[in-house]
Amino acid sequence: MLRKSSVAVAKNRLRILVTSDRVECSPGDYDNICRELYSSLSKYMELTEENFKVDICRTHILITFAGDET
Repeated sequence: MLRKSSVAVAKNRLRILVTSDRVECSPGDYDNICRELYSSLSKYMELTEENFKVDICRTHILITFAGDET
């Protein structure tokens, strides 16, 4: 398994904190939502954690995969 650099880990933690603040849920809840979405979708399509990204706002949820255009 590849280790993430400390910069990538810090960037991801900051993104989680900012997003969880925007949607008014705890960082743990946000992390659980992302993990459950990944788990559910990976049953039906080939995904890796590196190419899976979830952005949650108060009005919508955006799920992107590496290589997708937004």
